Amino acid sequence: MRVTQYTVLVAAGLLLTGCGLLSLGRPDLASDDPALKIPAMKLAAHQDDKKAISTLIKALSSQDSAIRFYAIYALHKITGHRFGFIYYASHVRRNVATARWKRWFATHRSRGFHLPAPKLRHTAAVPAISGGAS
Repeated sequence: MRVTQYTVLVAAGLLLTGCGLLSLGRPDLASDDPALKIPAMKLAAHQDDKKAISTLIKALSSQDSAIRFYAIYALHKITGHRFGFIYYASHVRRNVATARWKRWFATHRSRGFHLPAPKLRHTAAVPAISGGAS
């Protein structure tokens, strides 16, 4: 009987945390807590939030590799660029790529971030299928 009670408690705990019923707070890009910052980064990427670009660029310098991962994910999704940033690269390489992001931001901030549409791959034309009887 004790094993069943323990199993129910564990299952209830997993259900509460896995389904988001146990709230950790609202997503917040300005938070130092990865549990709040990362969902906010995902949301910014999903909503194509160009206002978040500056904060995402700052997050590229985080000591937390997960924050860097989601920052570059969101920046790439919003802008289409990576500028050589690799979240797990050495500190020196990340700094070089982050400097590229800062230069890009400085030149595009005044333009309102009107980014070109992503280029679509062209596919071969599909021949028309004849609808006539044979």
